[in-house]
Amino acid sequence: MYRIIASDLDGTLLSPENKITKYTQKIIRFLTRKGFYFILASGRHYIDVNEIRNLLNIKSFMITSNGAQVYDLDNKLISCNYLDINVSLELCKLKFLDPDIITQIYSNDQWYVNNTKIENNFCPSLSSLKHQCFDINSLDFRKISKIFFTSHNFQKLRNLESKIIANLHSVVNVNFSMPSCLEVTSKKASKGCGLKLISKILKISLKNFISFGDGMNDQDMLSTCGKACIMKNADPRLKRLLPHLEVIEDNKNNGVAIFLYNMFIKKNTCIF
Repeated sequence: MYRIIASDLDGTLLSPENKITKYTQKIIRFLTRKGFYFILASGRHYIDVNEIRNLLNIKSFMITSNGAQVYDLDNKLISCNYLDINVSLELCKLKFLDPDIITQIYSNDQWYVNNTKIENNFCPSLSSLKHQCFDINSLDFRKISKIFFTSHNFQKLRNLESKIIANLHSVVNVNFSMPSCLEVTSKKASKGCGLKLISKILKISLKNFISFGDGMNDQDMLSTCGKACIMKNADPRLKRLLPHLEVIEDNKNNGVAIFLYNMFIKKNTCIF
């Protein structure tokens, strides 16, 4: 029986306005009270994921920065995998001077960017972190959990993805969280790796996990669980790679919450 529920945030659990709806809150809180474990799995920084967990008012595991950091039910960091210092420097040099791409970095509780052009998909309102511009010659490249590149020039990002894979595939994971955001983490960091760690801690098989996602950075998480669902609004490439998975309603219409209600609550409506 599925007792562990893992969900991506942006494009999945969150509405298009990047909010947790009242209905979704109600469903998640109810299932938590009934003994289900929740895992919030996101490319977002820990600080932002923790704010969402606090809004839900539940205890949950958190997989942040695409698996670079994993937190337990008591908000304790139980795993961290940083990018190699030299790899981080090499990544930052790739498009530092390209006016069509923003190079962004999560380092500890800092958020660094090389430019803030809105036309390059810079969205500071989505995070409570305060960004600051960095100098590539003076930045401390230790303890970088994620480097990501944003742009509305999708072809440039796809070309960049190919270049990173060709040169660094043995030491990094490269995924699109959305068409305008290319994310890079250590090879040891992924949402799927985070789920495997939590599975060991709980001593519950991954066959008893159910997961939800919409982006290419969710692929290994969705492939890892006993049951997985893809959002209707998901990246078409993800749907093509995992054609056997169930496609559910989009995030605009509370897709995850409605699925959970129908699967776990509907037949017991007298207690909801």
